[in-house]
Amino acid sequence: MDVRDEACSARQFEPEMGVIGSLLISPEPVAGIIFHKLRPEDFGVKEYRAVFCAARDLWLDKRTLDPMIIANAVGDQEIKKVMANAMQLTPTAANVESYVELVIEQAQLRKLRDVGMRLSLHLETLDDARKLLAEAEGLLSAQREERVWSYKDLLEDYLEWLNDSTPPDYLNWGIPQLNQMVQIAQGCFVVIGAASSTGKTALGLQLAYNIARTGKRVGFFSYETPKRPAAIRIFANTAGVDMVKAKNKDVNQIDYEVLMREGDISMTLPFKLEDQGDWTVDDLRARTLAERYEVIFLDYVQMVPGDPRRPRWEVVTETSMKLHRMAQKLGVTVIALSQVTEPERDSKGKRRSLTKEDLRESKQLANDAEAVLMMELTRAGDYDSERELRVVKNKDGSLGKFWLKFEPHFMRFTPCEKPEHLKRQEYRESMAALSQNRKQSGRSNAQRDPEYRQAQFEEIDDDDDEIPF
Repeated sequence: MDVRDEACSARQFEPEMGVIGSLLISPEPVAGIIFHKLRPEDFGVKEYRAVFCAARDLWLDKRTLDPMIIANAVGDQEIKKVMANAMQLTPTAANVESYVELVIEQAQLRKLRDVGMRLSLHLETLDDARKLLAEAEGLLSAQREERVWSYKDLLEDYLEWLNDSTPPDYLNWGIPQLNQMVQIAQGCFVVIGAASSTGKTALGLQLAYNIARTGKRVGFFSYETPKRPAAIRIFANTAGVDMVKAKNKDVNQIDYEVLMREGDISMTLPFKLEDQGDWTVDDLRARTLAERYEVIFLDYVQMVPGDPRRPRWEVVTETSMKLHRMAQKLGVTVIALSQVTEPERDSKGKRRSLTKEDLRESKQLANDAEAVLMMELTRAGDYDSERELRVVKNKDGSLGKFWLKFEPHFMRFTPCEKPEHLKRQEYRESMAALSQNRKQSGRSNAQRDPEYRQAQFEEIDDDDDEIPF
């Protein structure tokens, strides 16, 4: 963008002059404030920007900030005249913080005007429009607030939080075991990994519905499942309508009545399904802001598009980092469903359990996430078997696992006890380990000398006493 627009009034740049004037007439007290809060691109006048950069370089080198030294560092005679004018017209440096805030505000307005100009003149596709709108909304949401607190501030804030009777606002997953293990606040990034056909979409829809029932605005962005199949899965879960019957329109009067009751709930349920298979993270951000979502689900993260010329691991890495920043900046909880790369099986057909390192295409997903959950079948290849849901990363809690019973006709997961076949398997493995230990112990004993070789004999002196036997 041109740094000096002739159509802008001189009044727009008065705060910039005030900042530079304050820096020149009273450098020591104000330099830290100015250089901490402002950046070169915040200045719309190139002369003021040049003075700012020269003075900042001197300050970072711990050199004296003197108007003459700064002028020599700049070198340009015209800029020296601008410096002299700024010093003459700035009455005092006492108002420098107000000048700084005005400069930041005007810089954001200039950037928004630039986006508006590009939006009106340089659009070729809807994708271009989405990107520009996301850029504008990002500028509006960006805040340069102070985020530094002393130890005293931290303690006082925590004590105030403890004394507040309002309960912590963690996500209610609708599954008690998960609520206890994974307590997620707003602005977090969570990843749920599972192999294909394990039921991650069904689990995601169930969790999204449960969270929406608590009153939070939830958006479910589907990159894989179209609207009607997703709706059938949801109503099989929530209304108990058999999946097979629902798909074949073979529902009875009772099913209709249950669905009608769900209709009453739907009037106030803050849940939306977004079937947008070509949306980038910028599109997701714009939509999230527009709909004021508090929680969003992505099904699934590897399908979020990126530059097709780049390797997939780079695209997924960038997607993960953007989603993490989006969660933090907007205060939105982002829950991304993810594919996994299943570990190879050993010679006996067994494989290890999934870890966060098995998330497909990028390890950045595990690095960025506050929590990572892994779901897998308890019986390999048996898609009706129970699922094991393990918390493999949890920044603010412990790791652990529990089991879910899967009802395929209703696409529903409910907590259950450890499956009997796992108990029997653990028993067999423990007995095998005990037997192996005994064998090793037996081999170790066999290597020792017989007991008669271990005995020691001593000669008895002949003292002519009678032997008593």
